[in-house]
Amino acid sequence: MNPNLDHTFFVGWAIAVCVLALIFGILHLIAVISALRKEYRPSQIVMLVCSIIALLSVPACLWGWPGNLDSLLMAIGGGGVCGAAFYNGRSAAEKSGDKSLFHLSHHIIRFVFVLILVFNFIWV
Repeated sequence: MNPNLDHTFFVGWAIAVCVLALIFGILHLIAVISALRKEYRPSQIVMLVCSIIALLSVPACLWGWPGNLDSLLMAIGGGGVCGAAFYNGRSAAEKSGDKSLFHLSHHIIRFVFVLILVFNFIWV
């Protein structure tokens, strides 16, 4: 196999993983800022901080920060976002009394997406 093609694939894969992590972080940052404008909850501050930590995984990957810092940042940030979002969803459903407001599949998909990003940051 041509070594240039292998290097091109690796760079393309790294950029694709960084773009997906960037989208994940920005979407959750927008969601938490929107939620904070409506009502303050301490779990939303956790989600805000963790979405910023997840966004830090992008420069860690692109600039080659030492070790697997990018995957560690995504694991901490993404895990925190998942936990805070799960708590916010449960508390909103309990507060309104309508259990149909809590969508477990949405939280499972978010968690699996974070796991995929973490493993790809390890591989990249």
